[in-house]
Amino acid sequence: MDTTAPASRLARQLGATAAEPRLRRYGAERFEPAWLSLWAVAVGRETGAPLAWLLAADNLPRAMLMAGALTPHPAEHDGALVLEGGRPPTLPQFERWWLWERLARPRRWSLRVQPATLRAVEFPLWLGYSPGRRHARLIVLSGLSGEALGALKPAVLAGLRDRARAETASGPSTRDDDRVPG
Repeated sequence: MDTTAPASRLARQLGATAAEPRLRRYGAERFEPAWLSLWAVAVGRETGAPLAWLLAADNLPRAMLMAGALTPHPAEHDGALVLEGGRPPTLPQFERWWLWERLARPRRWSLRVQPATLRAVEFPLWLGYSPGRRHARLIVLSGLSGEALGALKPAVLAGLRDRARAETASGPSTRDDDRVPG
């Protein structure tokens, strides 16, 4: 397992014009694009192409199952917020997540986690911020499907916290210049 290779990005399918009304329905007054680094491992038969991918990080309570091919693109600087999702989960953790997926879908018992396929990917997100009484509320929207992904909140919050600590240690930032108006 090569955990040092640079992450590639999954193609963002949901642009700002489509993300804004969805986030506003959740009460977001501000929003911005983001990328969350996750770890992907293929699921399939011993021989043949992967049929699905489990996407996860060590600080997430469960993995996301993405059916079909994983077609990453090279990462480019697009001004979006880049967040670290955490270290790669262990192989037993991926296997435990896959067990729960198989229990929900009994026809998938012949498929197995393929550890040699572990790779870093950057998952596209839209982050919405809604004002609250004490704290802003965070809305995490998939940049692929446009669905709300509450399961990714722990990784996003940890990434935001790590980024804030790094910026505090290095001094003031001009990060506000890269935000999407909203």
